[in-house]
Amino acid sequence: MVNGSIERMLSTLSERRASRRTALAAGLAGTLSLTGLERALAQDATPEAGDAAADPMFLFVQLAEGGTWIPSPDDPEIYYLTLSGVGSQVAFFSDRPERIVGTVDTTRFLDSLGFTPTNPPNAAAVVRTPEGERDVLVIELFDPVYTQTFGAVSGATVQYSARVLDAYHGDNLESWYDEQDDPELPSQFDQVSLFIDDCPDLIYCCFLPGQWPDGCPIGSGIHVGTCWNKDTWTCDVCEPNRDFGVECDQTYASCNGQCEAHYAGDVCFC
Repeated sequence: MVNGSIERMLSTLSERRASRRTALAAGLAGTLSLTGLERALAQDATPEAGDAAADPMFLFVQLAEGGTWIPSPDDPEIYYLTLSGVGSQVAFFSDRPERIVGTVDTTRFLDSLGFTPTNPPNAAAVVRTPEGERDVLVIELFDPVYTQTFGAVSGATVQYSARVLDAYHGDNLESWYDEQDDPELPSQFDQVSLFIDDCPDLIYCCFLPGQWPDGCPIGSGIHVGTCWNKDTWTCDVCEPNRDFGVECDQTYASCNGQCEAHYAGDVCFC
């Protein structure tokens, strides 16, 4: 049940201490004490030298009572992952040496993390099959739709569009990727733990003076990392004092030392 899922999460956390982005979160639906989880994580965490100055990274987990996995009738690469019995809160946990535990409203989390088709977060769906076995699939998630039925006592429903990852090159979901047996989930399952990656990178586009926002950008832009802000519940630029305009000038000779950098979406094109 929920307690068993949390125990498995903590076990996974212990196995992946080397990753800077190793942490856990869960939609708790009022069934588990965060204080108890915080104590367990604090006991397991041992700070590493040199990590203190780094921005803490987070991993999120949604728990659900059940779900379905249905292929899209319009695109063979797209599936619909529907979770039922989802809690109204998602919790987040930071990697060491930070010991940050918190919760965020599910709807705000879905709006803030950036579930766009062009830059979706990776996730690992860990489910129990109808035969009682565990099945794992690492996917990309985008276009979430949250539905809360008025007066319902069994939680809400979230439907994601999903793509199966052919290869995973990160750290914090690597153990799940190695565990998956095939590129499918059963059409119906229960006891879902959905591990979701941290905030996405953004692309700041490079513009000559007067060209923003209606003109064409120069080049393919500057990749900018974002980090989960536990105080505002948003994905913010990890290094807000970076001068991206200077980086544009250094990257593209056609900037002539005059470029300005602006966030203009997930890609830079005219």
